[in-house]
Amino acid sequence: MGLFGVMYIGYSGVLTTSMGMNVSADNISNLNTTGFKGGRYEFANALVEAYGETFRKEKGLGSNVKAIRTLFNQGAIVTTDSPTDLAISGKGFFVVSDQKGNIFYTRDGQFFVNQVDEQHLALQNSMGLYLLGSDPDATSADLTNLKPYLIPKVMPPKSTSNIDLQLIFDSTKPVEPIDDPLWQSYDATSSDIIENQKFDYVFDLYGYDAFGNKTNFKLYVDRTSNLNEYELLFALEDPTLDGRGSGKYQGAFLYGRLYFGGNGDIVGANFWEITNPSSFDPTVDPPMDLTALGRPQFQVNIGGATHSITLNLGFRVEPDGSITRFVNSSKLQANPFAQLYFNQDGYPMGVFDKIEVITEEGKVVAWYTNNKNIEVSKIFLADFSGYEENLIKVGNGLFMAREGAQPFIFSPGVFERGRLLSGALENSNVDLASEMVSLITLQRAFQSNTRVITTADQMLEDFLSKR
Repeated sequence: MGLFGVMYIGYSGVLTTSMGMNVSADNISNLNTTGFKGGRYEFANALVEAYGETFRKEKGLGSNVKAIRTLFNQGAIVTTDSPTDLAISGKGFFVVSDQKGNIFYTRDGQFFVNQVDEQHLALQNSMGLYLLGSDPDATSADLTNLKPYLIPKVMPPKSTSNIDLQLIFDSTKPVEPIDDPLWQSYDATSSDIIENQKFDYVFDLYGYDAFGNKTNFKLYVDRTSNLNEYELLFALEDPTLDGRGSGKYQGAFLYGRLYFGGNGDIVGANFWEITNPSSFDPTVDPPMDLTALGRPQFQVNIGGATHSITLNLGFRVEPDGSITRFVNSSKLQANPFAQLYFNQDGYPMGVFDKIEVITEEGKVVAWYTNNKNIEVSKIFLADFSGYEENLIKVGNGLFMAREGAQPFIFSPGVFERGRLLSGALENSNVDLASEMVSLITLQRAFQSNTRVITTADQMLEDFLSKR
């Protein structure tokens, strides 16, 4: 091969070690880059084959870089103070896209809530790429139905449609000697809507109208002249809010009677809806059919907006007329009146407040100033396990899939390939100690290869000087 060939062999060693140092330097410079996946250089020897009369001879021509491979082992996970910082424990990549719809994959989970238009927010990274997901209740997805999910800046108000109550009715109250029903005692035109001696107790309740205004209700209860029987009257605290008009029954919407068994359980019920503020007579009008919904449902008109309310006292009337009681059923007991449980499903308007947590299964929950929340979306992950070579680094912690490569899209979770950790980030997977050893080895190899070149050069100079 001669001295010139030796110099080219030394040059190949200088070139390959230089490229190896580039890889190590890139790894070390990204030691603190979130989600960074380090590279590994792979060298190969170069040969030339020569054939003589009998034997094949192989001569070394130095070295070259066979491949620079990305290592996808997991980096250490550290906690942060931001719930929108996400780390993947296990396999998988976040799927993100730009506004043109180009898909990228990343392990960098530094996301934040960003405004995308006047009405909506979205989860994006610092480059403006959207974190993609699917419907909150989705169990599977693919690239075709993953999309950026918008977070409403404002949650509209919701009128109360259900009121759940668990009440204790006092069995020690004496029965009325003469039946004096509540519906006759109620009079919105009087200064005292119901005189105090006309009822045994009143429960203070509240709900929300269609505009998000908080509305106070009264639930009057009174013992009748029959043993183990109580009557109820559901009405507005301020009857003037009733949008149906004026009259004796303005503000009153529901009248009912509960029948209790010997052990204090509800064994029967009748309810009447008060639809006309001017007139009402349950002795003439038939009670509502409770077998359809199982519970009384009535219309409430507040400020001109009408909505339905279902009253749940812990029991349901079955289609055959029988009563099914639940653990939170109201009861008649030898105790003072008590409200053990109250819940209503209405709320006022709310403005976006925060994303408090993202679950291990990827559900994104947005909270609002009305203390309500919305499940915005569910994050799905992409997996290339076993064929990560189909991913191409494009910088900024992003990868693109080679043409034709399709990832496996899966829902994260404890028993899945990977799960999400909210308020955490994945560090670089670079091992600094290994990189420092590699740098020393490469430096020595580089030095030795340059010595080969200078030695061959000196020998060639000696040879030419003697000619």
